[in-house]
Amino acid sequence: QTPMEARACPAAGPALTSVFAPLEDVVSVSPLGGVTAPGETLPAPYIRINTKRADNSLERRTTVALAPATADISAIERRRVRDEAGRAVADQWTIRFRVCKSIAVTYDDLDAIDPKLIEEAGGIVSFAEVGGPDHLAIATRIRVKAGATIGSADGFDVALHDLAVEPTTLAAPERYRPLSYARSMVFNIAPDLAAAIASNHAQAQCPLNYLPRLAAGEWKAKLGDAWGLRRAEGDNACRTALIDVPGAAQGAWFTDRSLNAVSTKVSAIALAPDAVDPSRLVFALHGRLRSLSPDLVALAPPLEEARAAAARDFLTFTAGEGRINPPFAAVKPGDIYCYEGLRANFVGPRINGVLLLQMDPDAPTPLMRIEARAEALSCSDLPEPWQFTGAETIFYR
Repeated sequence: QTPMEARACPAAGPALTSVFAPLEDVVSVSPLGGVTAPGETLPAPYIRINTKRADNSLERRTTVALAPATADISAIERRRVRDEAGRAVADQWTIRFRVCKSIAVTYDDLDAIDPKLIEEAGGIVSFAEVGGPDHLAIATRIRVKAGATIGSADGFDVALHDLAVEPTTLAAPERYRPLSYARSMVFNIAPDLAAAIASNHAQAQCPLNYLPRLAAGEWKAKLGDAWGLRRAEGDNACRTALIDVPGAAQGAWFTDRSLNAVSTKVSAIALAPDAVDPSRLVFALHGRLRSLSPDLVALAPPLEEARAAAARDFLTFTAGEGRINPPFAAVKPGDIYCYEGLRANFVGPRINGVLLLQMDPDAPTPLMRIEARAEALSCSDLPEPWQFTGAETIFYR
């Protein structure tokens, strides 16, 4: 059989011929570019399919993941999740499809996959390690029909990469080339496997735009937050997968100068508009800002655990202008900017303090400083000229 990656994509009509899961199980679809999930590679090139509650419980229902078209499964990955004691508690699966020459689709965070797929791939003993025994992968060419059951999950991610589109301009494109040939040699991964599990985030597109017209309309109506309480609006409700703005603060930043951010996920932070409501801005700091201590969280001292969790959460605020609360895309190197009215997530406690931010205009590579200041509840309370105290955290691109 001719591999699907050698077949031309449809000149007219949708590239995908099946939906990703039964729509009756779906409460919402989180738009592309979400930056609020701790530990995610940022910016996220996926949409997230959020399932409804199971019965009347707070647990989400399990749904089946369906093949989005007649396609070849080009790779299967398994990541083993462990608890703090090192015990294996779950497996997460990734399935990569090749639909045609220029369209690749990925399902991520599946709880289980069809055992027949593992059998056809040669069994788990045929999988190779990717940087360690908890991440296994194998390159395959398993043909599946549109709508075939691939696996199951209580919600999963979908990414689509269109190799025919012009790549998005990125501030640091080398950060988004996972498992390049050079890095495959470092991890001792065969080049064919490295190619099978790699994807260029700069060519990520909204998967809903590639569905049949009727199905696309039904799925776009589900775009919103994790529980469908806030609906995404506008012509570009699916948003963009990449939010880096070269020469500005908006986008992903890292706590190291090296280029290993894709494999060291927790080194990433992101500054971006909310994927659902772009007028609301997000500091997705993931606990990487040392000066943002639990003492700044407006909760009573006995609630220590909640205060600590809030300090590690993402922060949101309403966009302003000038030097106070400007959109991240407007932050340029040189000036020090101040952010006030911060709260943990969208409905969490207030932060009793402000954040100072500056991009260094003289650094040879992009460099940004952020510091939380507890001595002021608003930027106007902070004495001018605004300065860092030495407790700032430095981030790089």
